[in-house]
Parts: sequence; structure tokens; C-alpha cells
Amino acid sequence: MTHQEASSVVKLPLARVYERLARVEDWPQFLMGVEAVRRTGHDRFVFTVKDGANRVRDVDIAVGRRPGEHRIAWHALGAPKFDGELRLAEAGSQHTRVHLMLTAEPAGFLAGLSEMVGASAPAAVIDLQRLEAHLGVAPMTGSGPA
Repeated sequence: MTHQEASSVVKLPLARVYERLARVEDWPQFLMGVEAVRRTGHDRFVFTVKDGANRVRDVDIAVGRRPGEHRIAWHALGAPKFDGELRLAEAGSQHTRVHLMLTAEPAGFLAGLSEMVGASAPAAVIDLQRLEAHLGVAPMTGSGPA
């Protein structure tokens, strides 16, 4: 199982970043390994996930939005674990700090083996770089582990 965290500051107001991130169906544009998202009910989704062994699986996900706390969290409704959280905070005038936490459990032996010899950069760092591109902004601070 992996747990990763990364943070970055982007040059966009917090409300605008939260509004964009609240569209869960857009998450495949920045969450590595998430191939598609389909809404199945109120705050319920199916994520089509490609794991490290290039195996594709559907994961039932519950998403909790906390606009007052500027946070969006998700968790798998079954095994294996595929959970995460996006926390936002104002970081000065028209800037937002984005903090991403990911916890994932590989689905099977090959996926676990692939995870052990996987990418050199943590997935959370890559996801934040992709998020910055999705938002159409350059990072104000280097994306990196928290």
C-alpha cells in the first residue's frame, strides 16, 4: 500500500480552484491511473482505474465535499483501497495552496510488483503537475512531496 502527499501553490483564487475540482468527472485529466469517471448517484461514482500492471478495473467511489473547509475527499467502497483528499487554502492574494493526499492498495500480485519498481516520481507529485496543467496555470512553488 502506498500513501503519498504533495503540495503546490497555483495562481488562481481559492473559489475558482474549488469549483473546478468539484467536477469529479474531470479528474481523469489529472489523477494518474484514473481512466474514466462515471456518476452513479449523489456523490457516488465509478472510477475506471488502470493499475501498475496495466490491468483495468472499476472502483465504486464515494466523494465527500466540504466547501466550508475547502476540501474534497474520496474513498473506495470496497477493497482494494483507493482513497484520497484534496485540501485547498488561500495562499495570498489570488493564490491557492493545493494539498493532495493519496492512499492506494495494488489489486493483486503483479500490480504490487509493478508498484515496487514503478515511476521515479511519486504519483501525488505527478498528479499535481497534471492538475496545474488542467487548471491552465504554472505553479508558484515547485510541486513536491509535502
